[in-house]
Amino acid sequence: MSWGAPVSAPTNPNNDFQVANPPSDGISSLEWSPMGNFLVATAWDGDVFCYEVANNGQALPKASTKHEAPVLCSAWSHDGASVFSGGCDNIGKKWDLATNQSTQVAQHDQAIRHMAWIEQVGLLVTGSWGRTL
Repeated sequence: MSWGAPVSAPTNPNNDFQVANPPSDGISSLEWSPMGNFLVATAWDGDVFCYEVANNGQALPKASTKHEAPVLCSAWSHDGASVFSGGCDNIGKKWDLATNQSTQVAQHDQAIRHMAWIEQVGLLVTGSWGRTL
């Protein structure tokens, strides 16, 4: 590129798809559903979005919920019916996608940074910046 030359439009060499209604802040986690073509994205503005991904790669927003602070992690239940999320509000939530209701299921003294659903024992494990599980 030379000085003063017109700037060309950005290219898309991989033919990527962009999701409709993406999070308005930085994305902090992505999780693929174990039971269908659904993707959950969490963001620094506290939003949690669920997208349905079509076979052609296009993603359409299905639902969303919110935390009071940045969301750092997410995990799916084994049956794909619920999403767990945690972050800088120090709480873990279970989001029931059928009812669109969230309930608190975990709490730490500091931000929840990681979480995993362990199907074999029906247990949500959370880890915090405070070095607690």
